[in-house]
Amino acid sequence: MRFRVCLQPMTTSSVADRGLPAAPVLIGVTLLLACLTLLHFHGLPRFQAAGPTIVFLEDGPITLEASDGDTDAARIEITQPLDGVAFVRVEARLAAQGIARGARRWQQGRLVAIQVGRGGHLRLDLPHVVVRLSGDRNARDYRATFRVAPGSTAILLRAEILRTEGILFLETLRLVPLAEMPGFAGGSMFILGCWVLLALLISFWVLRSGVLHQRLRPAFAWLFAAPALFLSVAPAAFTSPLRMGVARNLDIAGMADASGRASEAALSSNLFSLAKAGHVLMFATVGAAFAIALIWRRQPGCRLFWTATGLTACFGLVAEMLQLFSPNRTASLFDVSINLASGTGGVLIATLALQIGSRLRQSRPGSTG
Repeated sequence: MRFRVCLQPMTTSSVADRGLPAAPVLIGVTLLLACLTLLHFHGLPRFQAAGPTIVFLEDGPITLEASDGDTDAARIEITQPLDGVAFVRVEARLAAQGIARGARRWQQGRLVAIQVGRGGHLRLDLPHVVVRLSGDRNARDYRATFRVAPGSTAILLRAEILRTEGILFLETLRLVPLAEMPGFAGGSMFILGCWVLLALLISFWVLRSGVLHQRLRPAFAWLFAAPALFLSVAPAAFTSPLRMGVARNLDIAGMADASGRASEAALSSNLFSLAKAGHVLMFATVGAAFAIALIWRRQPGCRLFWTATGLTACFGLVAEMLQLFSPNRTASLFDVSINLASGTGGVLIATLALQIGSRLRQSRPGSTG
């Protein structure tokens, strides 16, 4: 028996007449690429040392103590030049005692590794938080790996307690320069190329379905999903001017209450809050678009609701996973949970709105039901 794959929507013709529908093939390829991506990034060793480990605090541990009357913070800062290093890993051992969490997210203890650009300005728009500490924490090891952005000349290691009280114990602090293992970047480019090709095939299939066969539902959903996918995987430098402009003018984290160096922590917290708010808005919109595409002018039901929810969940997972390829973007389980929750919320809101609209139409005089 011969099967042929055609990139066109399934019609009332039989499978033997039309060939294997494109949708199952595209879904299967997506699952295969997802497995290969996770295997590549988490099943293979990615980094190797690119130089000797730089050890700080050779004179012994440091204790930072702050009281509630401090106007700024208790802190220690160490600046280390970056000489052509592609990645750095920060390793530290810290403990906390009685650090009270303030009214704002940034009012606590933390260790950050901020990249320094030309001219000495701090790259707060890039990932830099190693750990946040509050309450009582026994001594334990923390580590975080960061990609060095083009134009970064140094890295600033800062341990601090911000606008609150407590004690922070910094027992060890190390910086490890890293490079990717030979062949890892090549494998990443190959898999990324496959993802790009798949995105083009899906776009071609959706648009061809809508234009030639008057099936506008997939095109409507893709109209919202494609920009969301692009914004999810765009490099941090691409959206940095927009994010910084919004963060400086829309104060969610209480930057107006901060002064001195604490204002930098408030700005980075504001960037974080805005990024998560963007996640919620974006994936709620995608979920609503999927629900509308499936349910519009149909009788809402559990099957269509769960189909839309499943599509939205898969989209959110894939969008977050693809950040593994994007410079200075970080994929996290926290972001996955935000994507899933906001996407499900968007599906639920759209489904309820369509159901209410359907009942209102049926209740009108002269309605055929």
